[in-house]
Amino acid sequence: MNQRSVQKKRSRSARRARVRVVLLAAAVALAGVGIATLARGTTVAAQAAQAKAKHYKATQAVIVDQASGALRLPTQAEVDQMVASLAALGQKPTDSLQPAVLPSGAKSMDLDGGFGGILLGRPNGDGTWETRCVFTVEEGTQFLGLVEDTSVQ
Repeated sequence: MNQRSVQKKRSRSARRARVRVVLLAAAVALAGVGIATLARGTTVAAQAAQAKAKHYKATQAVIVDQASGALRLPTQAEVDQMVASLAALGQKPTDSLQPAVLPSGAKSMDLDGGFGGILLGRPNGDGTWETRCVFTVEEGTQFLGLVEDTSVQ
């Protein structure tokens, strides 16, 4: 084996090791997010039910008017639709999820596609958009500039 072949082999081996480290780090990060979300999973359903019972009002222009292209405050119907969407997307009941015990004794749980964040976007005055990934109704309403309207009961 010549020196060039040895260098190629080392290079491939190093690349594979880097890929494994990156994949392992991603798996650990996803597991951490899943565990943290499971820990608060029961509160997510309670938060969604509470959000449905609350009334919100807009404090920030987050709608681009289709006719003029200008930013405007959302109408009450649009606010209600945003809150309903946040509540539906953020609600992930844990009752149907069953933990599995692995041969090593560790417990794992298939999240069945749930517990992902909700990607929201809002327009800025300069024509750009700001995005944020939120995990609760409260985070979503805060990002969209919606506050509880206590004058409506």
